[in-house]
Amino acid sequence: MYMTTSNSDIQNLINKVFKKVKSNNSGHVATYIPQLAKADPKLFAISFVTCDGTVYNAGQSSKTIPIESISKVFSAAMAADELGIDVINKKIGNMGSSLPFNSVIGAVLTPTHTINPFVNQGAIATTSLFYQKNKKAFRKKILSNMDKYAGRKLTVNNPVYKSEGATNSTNMALAYLLKGYDRFYGDVDDTVDVYTSQCSVNVSSKDLATMACVFANEGIHPHNSKRVLSKEAALYTYRALRGEGLYEYSAKWDTDVGSVSAKSGVGGGIFIIIKGVGGIGIVSPPLDKIGNSVRGIQAGTILANKLNPKLHIKTCKGKKTRRRRSRNKKTQRRL
Repeated sequence: MYMTTSNSDIQNLINKVFKKVKSNNSGHVATYIPQLAKADPKLFAISFVTCDGTVYNAGQSSKTIPIESISKVFSAAMAADELGIDVINKKIGNMGSSLPFNSVIGAVLTPTHTINPFVNQGAIATTSLFYQKNKKAFRKKILSNMDKYAGRKLTVNNPVYKSEGATNSTNMALAYLLKGYDRFYGDVDDTVDVYTSQCSVNVSSKDLATMACVFANEGIHPHNSKRVLSKEAALYTYRALRGEGLYEYSAKWDTDVGSVSAKSGVGGGIFIIIKGVGGIGIVSPPLDKIGNSVRGIQAGTILANKLNPKLHIKTCKGKKTRRRRSRNKKTQRRL
């Protein structure tokens, strides 16, 4: 891992960013799911976990929110790891979309219909790849997978789960639509229900940073050193997220930050993967118009730029890189 700053320097950086961003009171909590409308707009926390397991926190890092769309990452990673990258590319796809994450029009007009694993139609179809007639076993398969990344037993927020279940008509419509296109791989009702429970799992900023770090560390857990998924599946997930993880903001993020993958959820969470360095987790419920955490995007952009070694590294394969000077001074002066 390329990190020249001391632990205290990193903690000071996180504290400084937290203090700067905390005063940003723009955005609104999600209201289309009634239970999410009850979220505390003042809740704000930042965590950073390095590949060697060092943890840095600022704010209420143990307070939890529903993981929501960030859960899509772990089902996609499990599909790549257990079923194969070719399978998920064939059955789900890796196309981009400029439409909202739950667009019925997108499901109709896109050639694959599922688009990619990080929009709702593709994510629900990804969950359906693991369908079992035994619904309890099916749910356990999906939920226990996320536990491996967090390194602890995560719990479902039952009020959120029930609230989402009562308002998930769009997801049901997407699933039945995909079934009609032969792009859905299990029972619709059971799959959408299990998908709803996976989105309702509670996570803290510390959890999100730890979970992101597994991908940054090529599939190895930063705290227990266990292999959670293959190096190939971790790399697939990291690459697939590029340009897709932050909804319609993804292209702007890629321009502003570069080779750093991120995923957001309407619960107010953002998790960020800095390959070879670590994971960042940010929690702040107020969202922008696209559905990303306002403070999360602001703080994440600053930290990703500060902590990304590719923006600061001064060596190439162990050799210092120097700009070659022209020997022709006359030509140099003319230029």
